[in-house]
Amino acid sequence: MTTQTQTQVVHVAGDGRPKVRPALIRAFVAEWIRLSSKRIWLITLASTIVYSAVLTVVMINTAPERAPAGLSLQALGEAGGGTLAVRTASAFTSVLILAVFVGMSAGSFARGTWRASLLQQARRLTLAVGTFGARMAVGAIIVAVLFGAGLVTSYLVAPGQDIDTGSWLSGQSLGIAADDYLRVMAFVVGWGLLGTLIGILTRSVAVGLGVGILWAGPIENLLGDNLSFGANWFPGLLLRYVVAPESAPVDGDIVVVRLVTYALVGLALVGLILHRRDVSN
Repeated sequence: MTTQTQTQVVHVAGDGRPKVRPALIRAFVAEWIRLSSKRIWLITLASTIVYSAVLTVVMINTAPERAPAGLSLQALGEAGGGTLAVRTASAFTSVLILAVFVGMSAGSFARGTWRASLLQQARRLTLAVGTFGARMAVGAIIVAVLFGAGLVTSYLVAPGQDIDTGSWLSGQSLGIAADDYLRVMAFVVGWGLLGTLIGILTRSVAVGLGVGILWAGPIENLLGDNLSFGANWFPGLLLRYVVAPESAPVDGDIVVVRLVTYALVGLALVGLILHRRDVSN
């Protein structure tokens, strides 16, 4: 297998010398190509634009005139108001993100894609990291489109709510927009890691979706919201505080430390499971 793999990854550089792509890059490129068909991009980006526009309209039209923290008509008229609705609305996408990543990770085992990929890249953790990285790269583009569509929609809806948009393109607003984008990306990475872990654990799309939706729905939102322990420690609620920091009952630094700890534990579990479990199991 080693000889075959080495032969497949050798390419010719512009000066005629052999060039070998690092294993992580090969895994990234392979997944990127698989996800980058015109049909997938067309459906995904069109859905993202519609989704962002609808959520932005709803968030702005239902925002209170004033609020001590969070989304309000007053906050929308200040610096950073152009992306505030999108950032706040992204909290409603948690189950969708979880379902997508559960489906992709569990589906790769169910369809035999994972086993076939190991014939080209035998190092399982490297393959998993490269694959997840490609999915996150796609996610970064989708989030950028989400913000772009939300900003345009906000400009269209704002006059009807007497919202001042004069400061939305100031230097301060652009800095806030960058921070909002990074917050949403951290939110996507967190739910993506959780969905990937559930998919690898269950290796079944149906079972994985059942477990994921059960956790992200009634356990997180019903049980967690009504228990001080849940509000302070449940990963889904901590991720919600990333995009809605105004609602966080704990300090932002504590939220970051706890989420990083969960991420490291999750990565360790993924590595252990992939290393010990049989490929065909």
